[in-house]
Amino acid sequence: MRASTAKTASRVDLFASALVVVVCALCSVEARQWRKVNVTCPKLERCHCTTVNQGALTLCRDVSDASELDADMATLEGVIHRKLTFDQVQITELPARWFTNHTVIMLIVNNCPLRDIGEAALNGIDSLSRVMLENDQLESVPRGLTAAKHLHWLEVRKNRISFLQGVLFLPELYELDLRYNAIEVIDDAYLSGMPNLQILRLSSNRIQHLSPDLFKNTGKLKIVEFRNNRITAINNAFNSMRYLETLDLSDNMITDADGVFSSRMPYLKILKLDHNRIQVVTELASYNAMIKEVYLNDNEISQVDFGAFAAIEAMTRLYLNNNNISRLHGSVFHVESKLEILSLADNALTSVAGTFSRTRRMSDLRLFSNRIEDISDAFKGLTLLRKLSLMDNLVTHVPDGTFSDNSGLLEINLSNNRIWWVGKYAFKGIVTLEKVLLQNNRLLALNGSFKNLPKLRYVDASYNSIQSLEKGEFTNNGRLTSIHLAANNISTVQWAFTGASNLTVLVLRKNRVELLRRSDFARVLRVRPAFTIDDNPLLCDCRLAWLVRPDAEVQMRNYAACEGPPWLKGKLLADLTQNDLTKWQQDCQPGCQCDCVEDGIGDRAIHVDCSSAALNRAPKVYPEGTTQLELRNNRLEELDDALVNGAPHLQILSLKNNLLSSLNATNVPEKLRSLDISENRLKRFPHALVSQRELRTLRLSGNPFTCECSDYPFRQWIEAHGNAVLDIEEVICAESSNSMVSLKPFVNLGQKQLCPAAVPRAVAVLLPVLVALAMGLAISAAYLRYRRELKVWLYARGLCLSLQCVKEDELDEAKLFDVFLSFSSRDGDWVHAQLLPGVESLGFSVCTYERNFKGGFLLQDIIRDAVACSRRTLLLLTRNFLESEWCRWEFRLAYQRALEDHINRLVVVLVDDVALDVLDEDLREFVRAVNYIRWGEPNFWDKLLYSLPKKDSKRKLITDRTQQYPMEHTSAAG
Repeated sequence: MRASTAKTASRVDLFASALVVVVCALCSVEARQWRKVNVTCPKLERCHCTTVNQGALTLCRDVSDASELDADMATLEGVIHRKLTFDQVQITELPARWFTNHTVIMLIVNNCPLRDIGEAALNGIDSLSRVMLENDQLESVPRGLTAAKHLHWLEVRKNRISFLQGVLFLPELYELDLRYNAIEVIDDAYLSGMPNLQILRLSSNRIQHLSPDLFKNTGKLKIVEFRNNRITAINNAFNSMRYLETLDLSDNMITDADGVFSSRMPYLKILKLDHNRIQVVTELASYNAMIKEVYLNDNEISQVDFGAFAAIEAMTRLYLNNNNISRLHGSVFHVESKLEILSLADNALTSVAGTFSRTRRMSDLRLFSNRIEDISDAFKGLTLLRKLSLMDNLVTHVPDGTFSDNSGLLEINLSNNRIWWVGKYAFKGIVTLEKVLLQNNRLLALNGSFKNLPKLRYVDASYNSIQSLEKGEFTNNGRLTSIHLAANNISTVQWAFTGASNLTVLVLRKNRVELLRRSDFARVLRVRPAFTIDDNPLLCDCRLAWLVRPDAEVQMRNYAACEGPPWLKGKLLADLTQNDLTKWQQDCQPGCQCDCVEDGIGDRAIHVDCSSAALNRAPKVYPEGTTQLELRNNRLEELDDALVNGAPHLQILSLKNNLLSSLNATNVPEKLRSLDISENRLKRFPHALVSQRELRTLRLSGNPFTCECSDYPFRQWIEAHGNAVLDIEEVICAESSNSMVSLKPFVNLGQKQLCPAAVPRAVAVLLPVLVALAMGLAISAAYLRYRRELKVWLYARGLCLSLQCVKEDELDEAKLFDVFLSFSSRDGDWVHAQLLPGVESLGFSVCTYERNFKGGFLLQDIIRDAVACSRRTLLLLTRNFLESEWCRWEFRLAYQRALEDHINRLVVVLVDDVALDVLDEDLREFVRAVNYIRWGEPNFWDKLLYSLPKKDSKRKLITDRTQQYPMEHTSAAG
């Protein structure tokens, strides 16, 4: 099939080439003939002749009697008429005498009562190639035209032709134009006499029926137009029109297009079926695969069959506007569709998800006037999309990434929807985007969605509910020229347009904008933009002064009026001067001048100048927002709380050349940063002021400062704050008896000059302190070095008893044993079996005769050493103990030791039922004085543990005696 189509196309191209060669040859021959003929225009009475290259242009116009042209036409014999025109000439038939010996290329008869052209009229005019018969009274195509054997173009428009009957023999005719007549019927054979016809125009007639044989002998037709007729059916009239390229059947009454879609038109490129009554789009036949453009606008289409255009890979444009389509499946198109423009406007589409899965080459998509709500994933894969129109839909939001695959978009139209939110990154990555339309939605904010769109030129978000614009709303929009934000609720635009350096048009009318600061725009405006800001409650103060300067950077359109301040309300901004906008009247006191200035962040600040006003007191009332106050050259003797209460935002204050003798820091506003108190009567430097306020600049010269020692802290403040005192070199101390400061620059004075007695006094105070500190350190060092010896010396003289400077642990630090166990040798077995293991199990080191002393010592020495080297003496009081003289002696020795140390070192354990009456007087008194422990009583071991000290020691043997005594003395003593 494709091979056959290719061969046919080749033959058509060869035929067309041959035809062009023939036509060019004929034209060349005719041109050579024309050059041989005299083309000089003669003098005419009723006609007008103009010579042009290779012929003449002749016009005969407004002639009521055709015979009046006889003379002129006779005079024109032999002239080559490139164009011969009869306009509004009263003729019903062309006279043959007018064309005798005439050469006419184009004949035009317009606006004449012409009814026919006789065959004799055009006989012999072989050169005639084009005839135009417009707005005449012809009821049929004149048969006399057949005499023009080489006629190529015939136009018979706006006549009264109703029936094309018979056969019209014009064998070389290329184009036949019969538009704007009343043709109802065409004979099947009417066109058979025009074998070379390529263009047929029959639009705007009354044709109802097309015969299947109408084009049987016109195989070369390329363009056929039947627009604006009454055709209801096709009946395969166009089947097998092999060379047809354009078919226009728009504005008819066709209900079924299948007769067209199924016809064999292998070279058809453009098919127009707009304004018909088609309801279903069926499948286009595969042998019409070369179709590029299909127009189906303004029909009644509610269904597009699956695969309707699946065979038409080459189709680049499809128009389906103004139908009833609610769903268009992606399978409608060829899998490798070359579709570039798709228009589905004015339908009933609710979703387009998946519709464009096969149309990856689409560049222009028109979806306006539908019912689409969600577009979040609708345009995936359309990487070549350049224009997108979604106007008049039901879209509510534009999420981030909606156009992530459409990085080449140039224009997006989202106007007339219900959009209340646009994602911050909705347009991210569309670096080619030039135009965005969002008017007539429900947006509350632009959300910074237009940032970083370097090629954006035009933005329209008018008629929304936007309340404010972000700082840098149009950042990196260097090419942005037009911003339309009319009819919103915008109240602030601060710093919104700083990125739009090429701005030419800004429309903010019908908003709530009060201020339009210069700082809201780019630092450099490359062109002079036009602003439309009427219907806003403008606050006409200094922040709008830049708009009315004689050399203003912008031009104002319309008539913006002021809403405030009160003295300017209702006045047109364009009628005000810069002085009108900077002069501030509210709360400005008599004798003062108040000016409005814009501060560094775009806020209004008021500068009040009350200098040289003969004021004795500072004014109590100031304009709101006063930041600078001039009170120089007045008679102020003091500064009360007027500024703190009336101008709390004051930053700059000048009190120069007044009568101030003091300045209370509490009467200076906290936000003050610059103060001038020069040329007053101040004697003391304002150290309290600079300590409590964050002054950045200060002027002090011209005051009679006494420069005393109390001013030294201020001198230190100057050192710490660099150049804060602007006139420090001019601050001179007053004349005084102190030659070190008198008439000296304050900045050159130090502590030595300001406080001459400060150093000796300090030395006198510090010297005793240093001596006492040195003595204390020496005593502390001596105490730490000889602490034990000192305590022993004090203790020995009874000086530490009340002070308790010597503790038991310190006295016992060198003792070897915790306990010396004193018992009768007769009780030894019992002691070693019962008492001794128990005491040692409690962790005490115990001294006994047999374990810790070697033999050969005197018994009294052993007992004395045992008591001396133990912290406690545990006395086992039994009947055997009372009967032993040595045991009794041990008791007395331990008792005496306790009295010397003032520490109870004796612990008594009663074993037998020993009566206290049998004890001698000393032992009886001691036992009664202490809490003795009875063996076997409850909690015996706990009480014993409480009575004994705890100290980890190892058993030791006393070996440092110089004399040794036999052990038998010891054992014999028991």
